[in-house]
Amino acid sequence: MNEWCALPIPYTDELLYSVISRYHLRSNNTSPKWTLREVFGTDNVIPTIDLPSHLDALSRRSVSQALSVDEWINRHTFYPYYAPFLPAKRAERVKGLMRSVDGSGIHALVGITASTIDRSDRLLLCPSCYDQDIQSFGEPYWHRIHQLPGVYFCLHHRRILHKLTDPLSNRHGLNVLPISRHMFRSTPVIEVLPDKLINRLSDIAEDIYLLVQQDELLALYDLRQVIHPRLAEKGYVTVASHIRQQKLCEQLVLFYSRELLDLLDSDPTESSYTWLEQSTRTARRVIHPLRQLLLIRFLFGSFREFLDRTDGINAPFGKDPWPCLNKAADHYMKLVVTQCDITRCSDTGRPVGTFMCSCGFSYSRRGPDRTEVDKFYRGRIKSFGSVWSDKLNQCIREGLSYRAAAEMLGVNTNTVIKYANGKLTERDVPLKPKHAKRARTASPSISSRNSLFIRVDWERRDLELSWEVEQECKAIMADFISKPIRITIALIGKRIGRLSWLEKNQHKLPVTMSILSIYIESVSQFQIRRVRWATERFSGEWPIKRWKLEKLAGLRSDYSQEVSGEIERCIGQSRLLPLFTSSEEISSWQH
Repeated sequence: MNEWCALPIPYTDELLYSVISRYHLRSNNTSPKWTLREVFGTDNVIPTIDLPSHLDALSRRSVSQALSVDEWINRHTFYPYYAPFLPAKRAERVKGLMRSVDGSGIHALVGITASTIDRSDRLLLCPSCYDQDIQSFGEPYWHRIHQLPGVYFCLHHRRILHKLTDPLSNRHGLNVLPISRHMFRSTPVIEVLPDKLINRLSDIAEDIYLLVQQDELLALYDLRQVIHPRLAEKGYVTVASHIRQQKLCEQLVLFYSRELLDLLDSDPTESSYTWLEQSTRTARRVIHPLRQLLLIRFLFGSFREFLDRTDGINAPFGKDPWPCLNKAADHYMKLVVTQCDITRCSDTGRPVGTFMCSCGFSYSRRGPDRTEVDKFYRGRIKSFGSVWSDKLNQCIREGLSYRAAAEMLGVNTNTVIKYANGKLTERDVPLKPKHAKRARTASPSISSRNSLFIRVDWERRDLELSWEVEQECKAIMADFISKPIRITIALIGKRIGRLSWLEKNQHKLPVTMSILSIYIESVSQFQIRRVRWATERFSGEWPIKRWKLEKLAGLRSDYSQEVSGEIERCIGQSRLLPLFTSSEEISSWQH
């Protein structure tokens, strides 16, 4: 067996599968196994159209080595179609499997295995592109854009794509696109449609083409954070920040038509917990890229407009670094801050940036920035940090007045008094007041007020509590070993030791309650989660008995139709799920 092979240089937007097919034709091999052995070093590989594996071996054996492994993956496979809508770590795992000699879990990680959008092994061509390729290059090839899910239309020639019907090889073979029309047969993938639907299909193909042509991989897994301002702008968000799901669904179906959504296997009215609802909630499952692009076009008009608008949405405070506004630090007003968390103001909907410096100083302000001067505006101080505290202690030791210390620290006098009094139990030397007589009369009253009443900073408490609540909820959802427990306010409150706060002060904890609303489950949602957990316990058993699934999930006989549908889906899916799939991957699939 040769240690190398002379793979052809790929054409623009050519599938890697097509490059291997052309090599098979040029090498005059009578068996596809010979070709696979020469290209990959083994014939124990299936020539996959979308997300192939063994790419390290392919690159190493290619005599020209004109492309790196990453270039093969990004330019000639489906990876840039799926990866933007995956969590970053999972996208890297997919790329790692594509490079390795074991690609058995790729489609499960991407979510194709369990998606209701079928994974097709079809090969499509545009008749006009076919003729143009022969005229330009002397041979035709399979274009990647024509094979991507959701593409039925050639952008360049505005023609319905055709699918190859003869000759067709089996899954272990290679479908070579013949060089003459009389050597193959093809038929249009769809029948004649109204012009309006043809235009919609053309628009969708344009969005998909723009997605896979991006130089840098986009991060669109948690799409809700990006589209929420647009949803609010279009009137799909209530005052309490809830999505008007019914209105959104009705308008999206009206925009695309049920006929087109059926064609794309993306009708959001087919089930009670739809892909549309999941796309507009905090990311917990992978949504098929085609459906995400449908939502983006509906809201923004096109994927290009989405990219233009979200550049400003994602960076309302510009790019890092930002200035540290800690007047006690040596780097005051210098651009040294690289960490900024962006949230939304519940009252105005405007972005709020919280800037955190390595010195421990943290401040927030509302955006977006209109001018360069705006970045030097400080709104509310979130934390002072050790540098500021050390400077305060220095002021105490030097006996500065309240006002002088406040000027030096960049805060008001009351803040200095508050934190200075907080240090009195640790320091023997208090701040020296500028007017001793006035200070003597003022200090007792301040001390007595502090001893009688301590004002609660509910905003800060809300932020801290929301973090604890979310971590606890995530820990519960991430436990795939123990039997699921239903997430309720009482459960979370008891676990973090803050039950009274969550029961009696909900109106003072808007952020915390918003986080809880994402995780709190109805009875049906909890039962569905238990069904999925029980299904995972029967991994490897086929077929799964319904009564066993019901028993292990602890279901009563009066469960809802939603739960019954989930049981049917899990039983049916168990026949298709490969044994290599881990429970962590199954739990994050989109159905």
